[in-house]
Amino acid sequence: MTTNTMTTNTLGGDGASGGPGVRRWWNRRAFSRAENTDSALMVGALSIVSFWAPGFGVVLGILAVVAALWADRSPMLSGPRAPRGDVALAYGAGILGVVLGIGFLAIVLPNW
Repeated sequence: MTTNTMTTNTLGGDGASGGPGVRRWWNRRAFSRAENTDSALMVGALSIVSFWAPGFGVVLGILAVVAALWADRSPMLSGPRAPRGDVALAYGAGILGVVLGIGFLAIVLPNW
């Protein structure tokens, strides 16, 4: 008689704590400052690319700036601070997305 067993791969820890050592598909939040800074940079880049969508680029740019502020100054995150260049890129991408989005809206709304 044979028994079927299934093994799962874990990245460390006991599986019940849900801390930074265990990264399961349902526990995919960013734990460190560098990961959150990268997320803010990605949202900022998306706001630059989507500046032409009415209001969407502005909202994404504001979210990117808020996420960069949180990643830079939050006491809840672990790890050392992200490199200043990465933080500056995240702030800059968010601000540029807001400026481009507002500029596009200023050009388009009078003709709408």
